This record gives sequence, structure tokens and C-alpha cells, in this order.
Amino acid sequence: DSEKTKTYKCEWAFQREYGKIKEFNTIAEAQKRCDQITKSPLWKKLREEKGRSISSVSVKSKARNTGRKTAGWASGNTITLDMIVGLDEYTLIHEMTHCLGNWHHGRSFRRDLLKLVSRFMGRDAANILKSKFKEKKLACGEPRKPLDIEQWLASKERMTKMRSAV
Repeated sequence: DSEKTKTYKCEWAFQREYGKIKEFNTIAEAQKRCDQITKSPLWKKLREEKGRSISSVSVKSKARNTGRKTAGWASGNTITLDMIVGLDEYTLIHEMTHCLGNWHHGRSFRRDLLKLVSRFMGRDAANILKSKFKEKKLACGEPRKPLDIEQWLASKERMTKMRSAV
């Protein structure tokens, strides 16, 4: 997970700048929001794209000082949120993105995260988050399609000519 630290730094910068992240008072409120998201057409579409059968996600809580210095974590279809620093909508959406099968913090994770943030927190929030990813040169679009053999050979030949000219 080579892009994890960069992704987290972007997310922390987003959280500081955006400032309108909904806080939950109880784990029941977080579960209610989670249920709303999992019933959405977007969640169903993202799940199908990943070939994931998980439709529901359960949210539980942990008290602070659990030995993990995180706001939340996901395992299978269970999300655990820290009661002190993790009871907010953004942390919930971040962990739900992992439940889609994005167990890393790479391009597909960021792409799905931006889709969920845009739909459930608003376009302004997604634009700020995307700008933070771009500042750190973290890709979040669709992956590039592989070159066919002719394209690859032409590219290799161009690079060989460029190197020999130097």
C-alpha cells in the first residue's frame, strides 16, 4: 500500500479545509447513514463493478486506546469506528470504500471514494478532496488501458531513439 500515507495526508488536509463534515452522536446514527448508503443505486453499481456480493455493512464502535491509532477500520463487511475521533460521515464513507473490495489506498480506492463523497457529502466536498489528491499527484481516474502489441513496440522504438540521441 505504497500510497497510503500520501492518501491520508490528502484526506487530513481535506478534513481541515472542508469543515462541514457531519458528526454522529451515536453508533446508531452512523449505522443509519451506512444503511442509507448501502441501499443507494450508486452503492449497488460500485459493488457490482467489483464483483462484491456484500450489500449490507455493519458498524460497531471501539473506545479510544484500542491499540490502533486510527479513526476507523474495515474488515469484510464490518466497520469499526473510534468513539472519540471516528464518529463522522467522512470516516464512515472512507471505511465503506474499503468494504467495496478496495483494501488498499490506490487509484481505484480514491476513484470510488470520490464517487461516494460526491453523492453523499456533496460535489463541493468531492472537489476539495480531489484537489488535494491532485496536489500530491495521486491519480484518481480510470486506469489507463494497456497498449496493444503494435502500440507498445512503437513506444519502445521511440524511447530507444530518444535514448540513443542523448
